[in-house]
Amino acid sequence: MKKFIYIIILVYPVLLSGQKITDSLDFYIDSRVKDNLTTKLEKQLNTYYFNSIFTLNEFSDNILFDLNENFNSTLINSTDKSIRDEHYFNMKSEYKLGDQWRLGMLASNNILSDSRKIEINSASISDAALFTNYSPISKITISPFLGYTLNRQVGEEDKGLLIGMEGLVDDLDLPGWKINGDMRYRDEDISPRKNTLRNLAFTAVNQFDENVSNNIGFKFYQTRKDFYYAADSTTASVYNIVNNIQSRTETGYFGEDRLNYTHLLSFLSLDLLGRINYRSIDRNTLYKLSNATSTSDFDTKVNELKLEFESNAVITTEKFTGIVRVNYSERDEKNSAKDYPGSNEIVYHQASQEESIKDNTTNRGSLTFSGTYNFSQDDHLFFSLFQNKLRYDTPTEGNYDTRDEVLSMVRFKFSHAFTPFFTGFVNFEGTYNHVVYIYSENSSNNNVNRVYRFSSGGEYTGKNLTSSNTFEVSANYTVYDFEDINPNYRSFSFRQFNAVDSTTLHLGRSFYITHYGYVKLSEQGDLRWASFSTKPTRYLEEIYTEPKLNYVISKITIAGGMRLFELNTFTYVVKLRVPESEYVSIGPVTEISTVMGTSLFFRLYWYYEFITVNNSDRRKQASFTMQTIWNF
Repeated sequence: MKKFIYIIILVYPVLLSGQKITDSLDFYIDSRVKDNLTTKLEKQLNTYYFNSIFTLNEFSDNILFDLNENFNSTLINSTDKSIRDEHYFNMKSEYKLGDQWRLGMLASNNILSDSRKIEINSASISDAALFTNYSPISKITISPFLGYTLNRQVGEEDKGLLIGMEGLVDDLDLPGWKINGDMRYRDEDISPRKNTLRNLAFTAVNQFDENVSNNIGFKFYQTRKDFYYAADSTTASVYNIVNNIQSRTETGYFGEDRLNYTHLLSFLSLDLLGRINYRSIDRNTLYKLSNATSTSDFDTKVNELKLEFESNAVITTEKFTGIVRVNYSERDEKNSAKDYPGSNEIVYHQASQEESIKDNTTNRGSLTFSGTYNFSQDDHLFFSLFQNKLRYDTPTEGNYDTRDEVLSMVRFKFSHAFTPFFTGFVNFEGTYNHVVYIYSENSSNNNVNRVYRFSSGGEYTGKNLTSSNTFEVSANYTVYDFEDINPNYRSFSFRQFNAVDSTTLHLGRSFYITHYGYVKLSEQGDLRWASFSTKPTRYLEEIYTEPKLNYVISKITIAGGMRLFELNTFTYVVKLRVPESEYVSIGPVTEISTVMGTSLFFRLYWYYEFITVNNSDRRKQASFTMQTIWNF
């Protein structure tokens, strides 16, 4: 019997899946998920944000129960007050009828509500279904289901049958292979609309020996979603409708083969990957005019094919650990307009040309080399080198976006432990990015961007004092190739000095002082790269400091202090720096937090601002963040 089931699995991979992501399955209860409540309430300026995530699981010998809820709300309290709410609720329970059969019930509700007048500002989906979970053998579950769905969108209400099946394979051991997979088949018949979902994926891992393995993955997916949108006046009059219906169907195929050599040599591990990905996006409109007058009346289709090859080599010696990664990919995208009976052939030809202009191909190659070399127990060097070449081609006449792009990045960081209490570092980072548009129509955008960053600092950790400090200077230079020809493109520079301090001083068992602050001095200017000279145009001073006194009682920390933020901007008249604006925010800050192992985390951070703008405009406002994570 088991051999027969193995054959069925191999012949019908519909039960297999490429990932062990059981969250994607609606009718599967994962007993490993812990009960949890996470909330966050935040106010910044005139924006309020609230998020709540609740998970509850109950398990007994015969009954399984799972509840998930996620609620998000954003309120912007400005001249036109806007509120956006998103609510997801899912509840399912199962009753064990035997070793192989379980009977279950699911109820779910998704709501979107937005007070703004946007295309879709109100929608909801409510589902109720009965399902069974059948496990012919251990680690394989099949779940057929039947239910009812109610779908509301922009004032339209549709309802109908919900029918489908899910399947799961979880770490199934076959001779020489380990299989994981999932399958989803779902139909929502909510005439005149129809939503469908097809998903089939699996991974098969063959461990040839202790150091060599082969991982094969495949995935097929197809989703169709029908949306209402406001019909134009002519279409509404001809078909006597208020809203038209557009269908978006996305179909994709994904396959990969990964070969891994854990110890090709004593110091070398190698990973080889080949991947192919094809997808199409098909858009169809239900109500069309027989004689189209606009190219937008035609539906469209996008086909995309992507090939990718990757190699990773991990080098490990006594003093050095590093990785070399080589990646090459090709992507081809085709866009087309779709004809239909009774359409205007001239307008269709125009629509086809407009869509074909979007066609493009992309070739990308990259090389990464990064690692850490330990000179001694106290001296370490980290480095990273990255080289990327992009070629973006637009083969259709009329599209002048064809370009080549070269990106180079390098970083070196050296750290030295001077004492057991103090470690210092120096760091250098550089970026070179050159973009060249091939056609003259866009060549005025050709530019070279160079970014240099040098920083130094250290971290001191003593009995009562911990302090981390960083000092950084950076420069960003962007040079246009043809700025002398096109006055709208001017080369520019942006230079900045940044100093950051984070310090904690313990005054006793229950009291300690914390400080976080930074100073940023920035200068923007016009650049002449040939002579490497700049003409300053704007200068900014930014200062932030937040000292706090903290008191610990039991596992609760109560803190109070002051928060100061100051931003001053300057312009230049000839070489003279002239004040432009001044923004000062100062006020009290308080924080209450508690951490109880991994079961409870709570934090309330609140500050009140006295704001002065240009020494005249004065106002007050409060901001806060409250966050709770409770694993119960």
